[in-house]
Amino acid sequence: MKKILKGNKGFSLVELLIALLIMAVIAGTAITLFGGVLESSKVRADNETAESIKRAILTYINVSNDIDLSCLGVTNGEGNDQALISALAKSIEITNTDSILGGESLEVTPDTNDLKGTYGPFLEKEKIQPEQNGKEGWKIEVDSLTMVVSVTADETGSLIIK
Repeated sequence: MKKILKGNKGFSLVELLIALLIMAVIAGTAITLFGGVLESSKVRADNETAESIKRAILTYINVSNDIDLSCLGVTNGEGNDQALISALAKSIEITNTDSILGGESLEVTPDTNDLKGTYGPFLEKEKIQPEQNGKEGWKIEVDSLTMVVSVTADETGSLIIK
């Protein structure tokens, strides 16, 4: 029995290479699956963040009756998505003659329908970026006639008020 065991001292080079090849295939598969899970979790996180922004906008509109967001000092156009998010993260005071955002007076005249008072903040952070790769901002669409707000992660970010 000892003679049989003495001749077999270890694994051959071919056996080691096959074992390494099997481990490499398993590792490659696991990494690929993990990458898909990571990207789908980023998409879900962005969808949740978009819903939070949407709820903040709707809450602001409902409590202040500022349906065109004029008291926030934001306008249509590219890049204003972060300005709107920043404004919703501050305290907003609407008076008869102007709007005060986070302690700074804005050069806007409130509409007669806007409810005077102090509101907010409606968001916790002043800057919210999407998690997905290639997405730099939020596409925010506000239809002031139907009170429908849609928010999605976007490549550039924009604010559209209808």
